[in-house]
Amino acid sequence: MPSFHPSAVAWMRTHHGVISRHRLLELGVTRSAIEAMLLAAELVCVHEGVYRHALWPATLEAECAAVCAADPTLVICCGGATALWNFRGCGRIGLHVTTTSTGHLFTTGPKLHRCRAMPSAHVFERSDGIRVTSPARTMFDISRHVPWRSLESAIEQGLRRGQFDVPTLYEVGRQLCRRGRAGSALFAAVITSRPAWRRPVDSHPELILRTLLDDVGVHLRPQVSLRLPNGQTIHPDLGDPAVGFYIEIDDHEWHSGRLASTYDDQRDRQGRLGGGWIERVSTDEITRSAPACSVSSGRPTGGRHLGRSRPAEPVETDKVQNQGGGGGSDWVASSQPAMPASTISRGTVTPPAP
Repeated sequence: MPSFHPSAVAWMRTHHGVISRHRLLELGVTRSAIEAMLLAAELVCVHEGVYRHALWPATLEAECAAVCAADPTLVICCGGATALWNFRGCGRIGLHVTTTSTGHLFTTGPKLHRCRAMPSAHVFERSDGIRVTSPARTMFDISRHVPWRSLESAIEQGLRRGQFDVPTLYEVGRQLCRRGRAGSALFAAVITSRPAWRRPVDSHPELILRTLLDDVGVHLRPQVSLRLPNGQTIHPDLGDPAVGFYIEIDDHEWHSGRLASTYDDQRDRQGRLGGGWIERVSTDEITRSAPACSVSSGRPTGGRHLGRSRPAEPVETDKVQNQGGGGGSDWVASSQPAMPASTISRGTVTPPAP
């Protein structure tokens, strides 16, 4: 950019090299100067009236910024939102945008969705000009693109980070879920199968192992508190305090070093001194031989019968009214595990008590 356009340079530095024609004129760049920069290939036309400086790479953020600059009603959603929020397991969805208007059309680029309503609470506007769906709204949007386990894993990650809580997910479902809307059945089934009081899992391998252990009749809770004889409180990945059995899931990236191994051994010894038993499972065991790993991890140890005394989970049979509009039917929420999608029916729904 020529040195006599410092305001335009400053704008591009904070907006991934993207700027609109309207913004250039507003910053004092003349129409002839814009045309000269286009002819010199200093500016690259991304969308109609939206440019990226040739020195900036064509990153995901730059593409998102260009889309948002092309139409003020467009919001990044689905795969683009999961990439910007860095949610796991959603990399294959691709960049999608949503709008409530009938304005801008893309001949190439992101896939466009239209929705009836986009509440302001569902949109997060970044300082770099990118508008993206909120983390909770993003969970609903991706439910049309991913299977159960991927959606569940992303929800657990968001809960773990504190990006949303269970009542917020129920509120999103109350506003958006309706019969015939893509993703409604899966979203409702996943969030209602999860007790609100349960701690979120810490990783995707942890979710896989817990699910497989449930399948063989061993029910362990994630991130339970365990107080060691030395006074330290730890939170094993999975465990059942009633029988004193716990599982730690080790990633080689974090647990293969000498100091990390020594620390793990010390914690395990403290656990045994306190009457507990800690079993360690690597992420490779889970991803490569998950069924065998779940069976071996779930066998009774030292005469203990694992998972036989599963704590009672609160069951909610109330209903939450859908106000998503359009006269669609409402969705029924229950915290019972593995609720089938067919339970979505007419009624009113309230989230389970914390």
